[in-house]
Amino acid sequence: MPKIEKTDQLSSSKNQIMSRGVIIHLDNEKTILNECQNLFVQSGLELDYIICETKEIFNDAIEANSNNIKALIFDLLSSDPSSGELHQKDAEFIENIRTSFSNFNIPIFVYSGYLQALDGEYENNGTIYKIDKDKGFGEVLNKIIKLYTSGFIDVFSPNGKLNELLYKDLHLSFTKQFTNNSQIEGIIDSINDVQNGELVERVQRIFQRIALRSLMSSLLAPELDEETDLIKPDFLNPVEHYLQRISPFKFWTGDIFRKKDNTECYIIITPRCDFASKNLENFLVCDLIIGDFPNKITSSEGKDRISKALNDNPLYSGYSRFIPPCALFDGGKIELSKYKMISKEELSNDFDRIISLSDELTNEILGKFGAYFFRSGINPFHKDETIAHIANVFKKTKK
Repeated sequence: MPKIEKTDQLSSSKNQIMSRGVIIHLDNEKTILNECQNLFVQSGLELDYIICETKEIFNDAIEANSNNIKALIFDLLSSDPSSGELHQKDAEFIENIRTSFSNFNIPIFVYSGYLQALDGEYENNGTIYKIDKDKGFGEVLNKIIKLYTSGFIDVFSPNGKLNELLYKDLHLSFTKQFTNNSQIEGIIDSINDVQNGELVERVQRIFQRIALRSLMSSLLAPELDEETDLIKPDFLNPVEHYLQRISPFKFWTGDIFRKKDNTECYIIITPRCDFASKNLENFLVCDLIIGDFPNKITSSEGKDRISKALNDNPLYSGYSRFIPPCALFDGGKIELSKYKMISKEELSNDFDRIISLSDELTNEILGKFGAYFFRSGINPFHKDETIAHIANVFKKTKK
């Protein structure tokens, strides 16, 4: 069994813990549940640990604590699937997990001795962990300790930090967005004058976007030093510029696509406005060399290269744009001078979207591409004649 990490750091992070929560564990073996519960108590985590011996009790516990769950742990399988096929009851329960529990904003641990029956399940769910019982419960517990004491779980969990901020800022976006009620009515009237029977849907859509933009301006704004009334420096982690889009569009500006045989990789730089056209069949893309980011960190010179790549120093990057590696993506170099058109059909059939860039980084790349593309250029100077002229001018000024 892996050594269970100590949680001495809990004493220093107690002020960051928002509220006491619960972890719910399902297993049909009482002995295993008791052993896991005892290990959990020894860890010192200030959470309640609920054990359940049946799926019915497990579901009831989830329903009763839906607003306070920090993690779920369960053994899905009721018996050894030696044939490699799931029993009917297990299959139904897995389907329930897929359609319901996987939507919880909490880590989920499938702690089972028969994980071979779950091959291919949850492969693209980064918040669902499959852990073999042979590794011991310490493997599960150590991950929970890391996710909880780091503050990660309390960002997304029910009644967590993000939920609190959204509710607070949503209230401000409602009360502070409009300085008088005639503004609200004026917006509604302007919509009503041009809409034919779609007033409600259009009004709701517009005001939703107004609220969300107000929310984003608050959530993404740097902190303000209350004593000096100055903005505190705010440096982003590389991961903050990468995202897995949840919008329904298959293609969008800033998307990175890699060919299924790993031979090519492109970033879409087609302007966003073009995607509204039904006739858009080809995308403007630039080459991306994955992994081509400076990585020498043992010398000051190597670290200086990394700094220049991050800050897009033109003397180092030229007409390329380096994007840093992180846990979500290996990073690389976008070669803006290597651009071409690629068909929607080819991109759809032969490529997979692996990540998307933030709007801020995408906009910077588009600006740099525009600077490259719209170079006017001049005939080159004669170097030797220019040097000779400079030398003559220098001689005359010394006399």
